[in-house]
Amino acid sequence: MINENLNIYLQALNSANSGIIITHNLQPDNPIIYCNSAFEKISGYNKDEIIGHNCRFLQAQDRSQAERQLLKESIRDGKECKVEIRNYRKNGQLFWNELFISPVKNEDGLITHFIGVQNDVTHRKKVEYDLREEKSSVEEKIQQRTKELMGKEAFLSSIIQTVRESLLVLDSNYVVLSANNHFLSSFKVTQEETVGKILFELGNHQWDIDGLKDLLTKILPTNNPVTDYEVEHHFQHIGKKVMLLNAYRIEFEGQYKDRILIAIEDITDKKELDRRKMIFFL
Repeated sequence: MINENLNIYLQALNSANSGIIITHNLQPDNPIIYCNSAFEKISGYNKDEIIGHNCRFLQAQDRSQAERQLLKESIRDGKECKVEIRNYRKNGQLFWNELFISPVKNEDGLITHFIGVQNDVTHRKKVEYDLREEKSSVEEKIQQRTKELMGKEAFLSSIIQTVRESLLVLDSNYVVLSANNHFLSSFKVTQEETVGKILFELGNHQWDIDGLKDLLTKILPTNNPVTDYEVEHHFQHIGKKVMLLNAYRIEFEGQYKDRILIAIEDITDKKELDRRKMIFFL
């Protein structure tokens, strides 16, 4: 009856998909005394080449793995342990082995054997590796792209600063993100008085005009620019002036951004010259 039950257990172990080994902890070097068919298939070794050896032979010359020390300590302390370790088949092919070991004790509490359950997780490890590589590649590309864009934006910013026309960049809430030097010098204001402020609150509210507000609020959703909008106003610090305003939704790298570029031209002298010409011809 005992032999019959034993045969049933052995048949059950042999039908398992996981590789299973039993080692004898009371014999020198804790040798393998049993392996099932799945273990033979995973390792590429036959039973005669496996029985009697410590399972460390599966690591071949790859001996510096931290998992080996973890297994050694678990066996010494008689504890369960789970690791993922690099093993090598009989033909030298690397495979990743998910190994779980568990001690078996006798009636006196003495550890007599260890049972090891092993699964080939090479495919999963490859997928994980590929995902890490892909993530790393994507992150590297993003960093490179960001660097390129920052370089281009810095280049564009330097160009904007040299333009002899007052320029402002607004966000979607009409807050000034940047103002070029020409704007600051023309209106005799500072960065602190301009950047971070809402356009309609600048100076003495010279841009707080209902018609202008209506046109600016349509730029982002409709992409319709504001062209040649005249503002005649007594500006703070510089007196009465006529300004011509044009505004566009910013396009960068072929993509529209939630930013508005405003160009402001002082046409006071031109308007006065036109007025004088009209008087002359009359």
